[in-house]
Amino acid sequence: MSCTVTAGLQISCKEGIGGIKAIYLGAYDTFANTASITNNEFTALATGSVYEFQLPKHTGSFTEEGTTSIENGTVFYTQTVVASFHGMSTERAFELQNIAKGRNVLWVLDNNNNLWMCGYKDGVEVTAFTTSSGTAKGDMNGYTITFTGEEKDKAYWGEVTDVTSPFDAFAGVTVVPGSL
Repeated sequence: MSCTVTAGLQISCKEGIGGIKAIYLGAYDTFANTASITNNEFTALATGSVYEFQLPKHTGSFTEEGTTSIENGTVFYTQTVVASFHGMSTERAFELQNIAKGRNVLWVLDNNNNLWMCGYKDGVEVTAFTTSSGTAKGDMNGYTITFTGEEKDKAYWGEVTDVTSPFDAFAGVTVVPGSL
């Protein structure tokens, strides 16, 4: 593998926006280390189901932080996804509790219609989970969950050809819509 610089960067147009629309969870045992990847883009995925979690506006984020050690010759990326879900119920609490106990591969659909795959090699796990009734009448009543993954490579990108069905380009992937 070459570590040589292959291109420079120009100043980008100001056309991107922040935030995420939805996250999708897939079983680690099904999706980890099974995609076709070229130049940090996944072009095919394993056959299996992913579960959709739609997010209200301004309630989710995806960040990725690179950590390097000159002394040890290492680099890795911490992928963090924070998502909030309005409304408390026993069904939602139970489902989120189960998710907190496992390891998954997670996809983020951002507001620029990019699809990012997190935890591809080592999975993402829940590192924080908050249930809040709020204090004032205008406060959020619901759940906030944080997923964290530590990966050798940056999150892989996948092309979205239809924003209403972001996995249509990947044969064999069934999206299970949110129902709680």
